[in-house]
Amino acid sequence: MAAGGTSGGTRCPPAPVTPGSRHPPPSPLQSLLERATAIEGELAQGQEKPFTEVTRCHSGDAVAAGRQPPAFLRQVAAICAHPQLLGDGSIPADAKNRAGRVLRHLQGGSPGSYNLEYVTEAVAEKVARYLERRDGGTPGDPRHVVPCGGTAAAMVDVLSLLVDAGSAVATGVLVPVPGPPLLGGATGLAGAVAMPYPLDEERGWAVDCRAVRGALRRARETCHPKVLCVVNPGDPTGHVLSRQNMEDIVRLAAKENLLLLADEVQQERAFLPGRPFLSFKRVLWEMGAPLSSAVQLVSFYSLSKGVGGGGFRAGFFELVNVDPSVLKCFYTWGLSVYPSILGQVMLESAMDPPLPSDPSFPAFEEHRQGLLRDLAHNARLVQEVLGRAPGIRCRPLQGGARAFPRIQLPPRAQRQARMLGLEPDVFFCQKLLEATGIVLAPGSEFGQPEGTHHVGLSLLLPAATLERVLLTLTRFHATFLRDFS
Repeated sequence: MAAGGTSGGTRCPPAPVTPGSRHPPPSPLQSLLERATAIEGELAQGQEKPFTEVTRCHSGDAVAAGRQPPAFLRQVAAICAHPQLLGDGSIPADAKNRAGRVLRHLQGGSPGSYNLEYVTEAVAEKVARYLERRDGGTPGDPRHVVPCGGTAAAMVDVLSLLVDAGSAVATGVLVPVPGPPLLGGATGLAGAVAMPYPLDEERGWAVDCRAVRGALRRARETCHPKVLCVVNPGDPTGHVLSRQNMEDIVRLAAKENLLLLADEVQQERAFLPGRPFLSFKRVLWEMGAPLSSAVQLVSFYSLSKGVGGGGFRAGFFELVNVDPSVLKCFYTWGLSVYPSILGQVMLESAMDPPLPSDPSFPAFEEHRQGLLRDLAHNARLVQEVLGRAPGIRCRPLQGGARAFPRIQLPPRAQRQARMLGLEPDVFFCQKLLEATGIVLAPGSEFGQPEGTHHVGLSLLLPAATLERVLLTLTRFHATFLRDFS
């Protein structure tokens, strides 16, 4: 992995921006969210609807669903922002002690400074030790960790390193379909080309290496593929990769000389005991030489998909078998990975959580275990309710915060959608919103196998709300099938 299109260690400014340059395509979900907001305004003005409120069921945002980050994280960050809280008797002693240690690391004793040393030394050290615990003793090195302000912008900057702006052949990035829209958007913003490869729905959304090789052959006709993106646990598909599947992916990346980019931001949401999350770093290490020292890997972690909240904008990525000089790019360019310090305080606290002897431990552990229990319960609820509905099916869920059920849409509905310039699943979701007030994410937001239609549904809702949504969805779908038969 080497920087492309750079000179003297400084990234050249991009060409003048035009409406079509490096611009992600419009989101199929955006029009639904705008309409949902308009409906909320209409309800507030007293307009009659067949429902009394809008229920947003599309998001993987735990805080928006009513689940706050652990109090320990918020207390440590609050004290760092306002040290007078050290005298507050309602805050546990271990949170105060942690905040006091952090404040001693911060320049001027404040998160208001840039605090680059705190990020690159103290936080990176805590992340490295966390990774060793997570990966069963696989060595972690803080020099290979880059804390960042969330992973969205960081992915753009990482992919930018692989783009040679002076080349006549575009850089290709293999991305899974279905998958997070972020991957395709980040690829385009980095100046590369997203090349989709299909996940295997019939095998629980596994990565089919034969399909990846086929996508790679097609990609080489138009671009220079350099990166293979893999999402584990899957979003929106809810799968967790098996060790065997991961080993096959590693061998493929080695044979084809591809950088393996692992989006592992949902790792703390793997809720099925029989399919625990394994990191690509651990699998690569345990495969041994020569692969363990040859395959280049960049893996991402996000606080927002773990125990924190997306608004705090914190995460990190780790580079494995990548020239350490590449790290200098992220601290000399002033890139978008440069993080908010309060977010980094919360990240450090999450990487080094309370010990069983600490007063904050019971609440912190209950928060973590409670999330997994709720996700597992809601996953079972989805299977039970949708499993009884004709024309809807959902693969078993193992992790992540969304279900991705497949829905049957009649040919007449598909034709009408095309006449309106809409994808059929967007058309279905529009009709659902107007009739029930429920917002689902259309499958085309994430990509889906040709000729199939899906919807994305949050597992983070309270169980009673989710059950109501599922029952309403099945009734509406049955009516939709009759109306368009």
